[in-house]
Amino acid sequence: MENKDKGKNLDELFWADQLAKQIIAREKFHYTGAKIQKFDEYTVKTSASLSGVLHIGRLSDTIRGESVAIALKDTGVKTKFIWVAENMDPLRKVPKNVPSNFEKYIGMPVTDIPDPKKCHSSYADHHMEEYFKVVDEFVITDMEKFSMREEYKKGNFNPFIKKILEKINEIREIQNKYRTNPLKEEWSPWTPICENCGKIVTPKVINFENGIVEYECKDYQFETATAQGCGFKGENNPLKGNGKLLWKSEWASQWARWKVVSEGAGKEYQVPNSAWWVNGEIAERVLEFPMPVPIFYEHIIIDNQKMSASVGNVVYPKDWLEVAPAELLRLFYNKRLMTTRSFSWKDLPKLYDEYDKTAKIYLGDIKIENKKEEMHYKRLFEVSNGADVKKPVEMSFSHAAVIAQIFPDEKKAVEGLEKTGHYDKKEHDAIFDRLHKAKIWLKKYAPEDVKFEVQNQAPKDIKLTGKEKEALHIIAGLLKEKEYDEKSLFEEFYNVSNKLELKPQDFFKAAYKVLLNKERGPKLAPFILALGQEQVAKLIESV
Repeated sequence: MENKDKGKNLDELFWADQLAKQIIAREKFHYTGAKIQKFDEYTVKTSASLSGVLHIGRLSDTIRGESVAIALKDTGVKTKFIWVAENMDPLRKVPKNVPSNFEKYIGMPVTDIPDPKKCHSSYADHHMEEYFKVVDEFVITDMEKFSMREEYKKGNFNPFIKKILEKINEIREIQNKYRTNPLKEEWSPWTPICENCGKIVTPKVINFENGIVEYECKDYQFETATAQGCGFKGENNPLKGNGKLLWKSEWASQWARWKVVSEGAGKEYQVPNSAWWVNGEIAERVLEFPMPVPIFYEHIIIDNQKMSASVGNVVYPKDWLEVAPAELLRLFYNKRLMTTRSFSWKDLPKLYDEYDKTAKIYLGDIKIENKKEEMHYKRLFEVSNGADVKKPVEMSFSHAAVIAQIFPDEKKAVEGLEKTGHYDKKEHDAIFDRLHKAKIWLKKYAPEDVKFEVQNQAPKDIKLTGKEKEALHIIAGLLKEKEYDEKSLFEEFYNVSNKLELKPQDFFKAAYKVLLNKERGPKLAPFILALGQEQVAKLIESV
C-alpha cells in the first residue's frame, strides 16, 4: 500500500476508489455553488458514541471510512484519518451488568459518570479503553483520536460556536424548511450542562439573549427511561465549554473544525431532511465549508435481527478476534455498501472460504475470465487486507473445525493433517492459529449439526440395511488394502454404491451413523483420511 505508483491506474471499480475520485474532482459547494479550494490534506472522519454498546456494528463506519482514506492516499494526495469520541452524549439507560443505582446518572454526559468497575476515571474512559484495546487491530491506518468533551473544554469549537450563534436566524431558517413545527424564537443551538446536577438533556432553554443561554432543569423522557431534572434555573455561556452544540450544528462544526472531506453515515441519512443534509447546508451557508462527500451504507444485522444488548445478540470486537482475524470483518464490510449485511456465527466458515478465495485471486493462484471482476476482487482484497499479504493456509475453516474435534493434541493433529495433505511445516503457526480459532468457534457459536464425537465402536442400536452393511464392509477392505487421497476415496464411495445399486446418499448416511452416531457429518473422504484408514476400517468392521 506504500507503493507511490499505486492508484494511478485504478479502474475505479471499487466503491472507495469511486468516492476518492469524486472527492478530489469536486469543484463547487453543494448548496451555494462557491468554489472549493484545493485541500492540502484530505481528512476522513469516523466516530462512535460512548453512550451505548461498542459492538462490531460500530466498526462498520470506521472500516468503510478508512477504505476511503486508503483510496485517497493511493491516488497520491496527503491524507489523514481521524476518530472522534462522541462522548458528550447522555447515558440513556442503565445497561446490564451496571448497578441499578446508576439510574441517577441517566441524562449526564458519559464522560462525567463514574466508572462502575472503578478502574477508570469515568464511564466513558472505561469503554473507550476497552474499545481501543481491539479497535486498532481492525484498522491499517494510524487514527488520530479526539474527544468532543475535551474539544469543548479546550475552546477548539469556539470559532464555530460564535459563527453559529451570530447566524442563529439563518440556522433556524435552514432547519424550519424540514420541520412541521417551526423552531421558537427563544430556541438555541447550544444545550448547556446543568450547573447543579450535571445533566445535559434536562436543561430546557427558556431564553437566549446576548450570547447567554437561560435554562431550567426539567425531567426528560428517553424511550425507556427518564432523566430526572433538578428544577435548577441558571445561565450558561456557550464559549465557556460547559455544554455542547445540538447535533444539527455540531456535525457541521466538526466538519469545519477538522476540514473533513468524507464521512460515513447509515442509509437512513440519505433522505433530504436528515441531519446529514441539514448539517451540510449549515456547513456551507453558515460556516463556509464544503459539505463532505457521504459514505452511505447499510447496517449489519445478526441472524436477521437488529443487534441489541437486550436481545443478547451483540458481537463485540474482542469476540470477533477470538474466532477470526480482523481482515475477515473488513472484507465483509467492504464488499458492498448499500446491501444489508446479515451475519450469523454459523456462517463463519463461509466467510473464511470467501476470504481465502479472494486472497488466492489477489495472489494469482485463481484466475477469473472476466478481467474487470478479477481487478475488483484484487482491489477489494488489497484495501481489506493491507500491505502484509500472506498466502492463506491450505485448510478451510470447516476442515479446521473437523480436525479440532478429532485430535485434542498438536502432535496427533499434525499427523492427521499430513494424511490429508493439509500440513506444511512452514505454515505451522498459521495452521494452528486457525485450529485454535475453530476450537473456540465450536465451543461458543457453532450449530449443533457441525459438532460430533467420533465413536470408539459402532453404536449398539444402529440400524442399517444389508446393502448398506455390504458397501461399508467393501470400503473397509479397500481402506486396508491401499492408500487413498481425497479425490480417489470419494470416487470409490460412488463406485461401490453404484455396483451395489445403493443410493450414494444412503451410503453416506450409513457411514456417518457408524462413525459419529449421526446421519450427517463433515465431508466424508477427508474426514476418513484424517482419522486414519486403519482406524476407520476397524470401526466399520465392528458393525
